[in-house]
Amino acid sequence: MSAAGRRLRGVLRSHRAATVAGAVVLAVAAASGGGEYTARLLIRERVARAVPALNRGGLTVDEDGSALWDLLHRRIPRVDIESRHAGVGPLEQVDVHAQLYDVRFGDRAAVGSSRAEVSVPAASIGDAVRAKASSVPVTAVATDPGLGTITVDLGAGGVAHLTLRPLIRDGRVSFATAGLSVLGRAVDPGGLGDGLGSPGRGDYPLGMRATSVEVTPTGLLIRLRGGAVPLRSA
Repeated sequence: MSAAGRRLRGVLRSHRAATVAGAVVLAVAAASGGGEYTARLLIRERVARAVPALNRGGLTVDEDGSALWDLLHRRIPRVDIESRHAGVGPLEQVDVHAQLYDVRFGDRAAVGSSRAEVSVPAASIGDAVRAKASSVPVTAVATDPGLGTITVDLGAGGVAHLTLRPLIRDGRVSFATAGLSVLGRAVDPGGLGDGLGSPGRGDYPLGMRATSVEVTPTGLLIRLRGGAVPLRSA
């Protein structure tokens, strides 16, 4: 047999050995009872460590195919994440539905790309306003999808009304002040709502950036997208 033939035979033998070894690992894990369930728990734990902002409440992690097989190869084509009571930037107690693509674990852990939809309840917007102006009581928050604005009632009995308009600046959702009235009279807002949502209280998960923001009957719907980033803690 030629030298090239011997090398080819050696490569095939090594490939068969690796395949058999992988099959044995899968078989042992499956035979131990709950192997697939255990593998999914491990994947969830790694995702939770990699994206801590989404792990503040009910975090659900799911992926297509065999979790055992994906864990063995340290690569998952797609991971679906549902998170309640998460934090996205300065907005707390939001619901997130996200997809991570081409997720790799191990020494070179990374995610190829990501996207997410963030549902922000009106109460979370009120909390963000309260955090910016803690001396002014926030009594109610109402949205107007038709006008694309949010009205925040301030002071005892809602004597003042702050109107905000969400927008995107440098890949982040921010708020511009559209108006402020006190006892029915327009007054200078003095930048009360400007910059709300700007950097300073945490980045978006996985380096994602906002692509759109929509005022809904119950709050906001924010869409995010992200590119390839490392998962150093996975």
